Amino acid sequence: MTKLAVGLNCRQKQSSELLSLIKVDNYIFKGHIKLHYLVIAFVFSLFACTKNQQTSITQNSADEFKIIGNKIYNYKNAIQLIGSNAFHVFGAGGSDLNSWKLDIAREFIGNVKEVPLSGFPIQDSNGSYLHSLQAIVDSNRSNKRITILCPFRWNGIETTDFTGKMPTQTYWWNDFKIKLQQWGTHFKNQPDVWIEVWNEPYRYDRADGYTDDIWFNDMNELVKIVRNTGNKNIIMVPCAEQGQDESVLNNKGSLFLKDKINILFDIHAYEKWLLVSNSDISNRLQQLKQNNIPIIFGEIAPLNAGILMNTKPFLDIAYTNGLSICAWVWKYDNNDVNALLNAPGLPNDVNNFYWGTTFKKLSSQTRIEF
Repeated sequence: MTKLAVGLNCRQKQSSELLSLIKVDNYIFKGHIKLHYLVIAFVFSLFACTKNQQTSITQNSADEFKIIGNKIYNYKNAIQLIGSNAFHVFGAGGSDLNSWKLDIAREFIGNVKEVPLSGFPIQDSNGSYLHSLQAIVDSNRSNKRITILCPFRWNGIETTDFTGKMPTQTYWWNDFKIKLQQWGTHFKNQPDVWIEVWNEPYRYDRADGYTDDIWFNDMNELVKIVRNTGNKNIIMVPCAEQGQDESVLNNKGSLFLKDKINILFDIHAYEKWLLVSNSDISNRLQQLKQNNIPIIFGEIAPLNAGILMNTKPFLDIAYTNGLSICAWVWKYDNNDVNALLNAPGLPNDVNNFYWGTTFKKLSSQTRIEF
């Protein structure tokens, strides 16, 4: 496994924790939570790093992570990353991911409107306790893990899911751009924090009037917002059709990358990738490689749109091609076939083509060296 040279200066200790099942809308997960909000505040006041400390960690690490050609680099080394999507906003902490040797956590941010940038946890208008983005990052960093911050919902309510939406037609578009600017500013000196500008934009069937030009203009505007803050970190840009269609990257990717740095395109591997032949997968990946398009598969899981699929053929091909992959999802749940773990914390292999074991074996393998 490639050792990531992540700057570490703050080791947060956990106290008064318990493991607990939480349900937030239709997302159930097992995480670290405190017994009471005041206990949370007290513990964080003792162990949280200040903003000044965070800046000192990374202020001389501008080249820590970068994109060169179609590869991710950690300083001078091209790297492959294996990780998972996670719900640490509801329970900051992530040492349990270490046993699976996960390099990266793509964090579900389900209430972009209210989640604090830093400081103590808050109770949002829906009654959920939210840890700050900085606390999530600090915890991942203490475990030598990269953080992807991804906006999934505007205000914690399912009707404000980002997935499937045309960004400019959402009522929160202008307010979201303000939040994105704040994220960009806050994390601009923390290169192990990658911001994804939207989760799964546009309808899967293009019935919303989608065109590649719309994608180009929307994504370009969002990237500029982050870059105008002085943030030079890697930025994640989703592709079309709710994240599954890579054709826009072949059609517009090279032009999009012109005069930009550190752009990584996010593809999601569900039915449009898992219900096709191995040769089709290989040919599509080869086309992206020929076009020098830098990609990560930010989500993959066995169940989507009511269809149960075998992830192993795709994972084997992606791994041998040195591609980076994040599973959906790090969750302890016997009743969710996409959860990587069951309630006791073992790989979840029930009615899902041995999903938990399959991904654990993948993440335990030595990363491809370039």
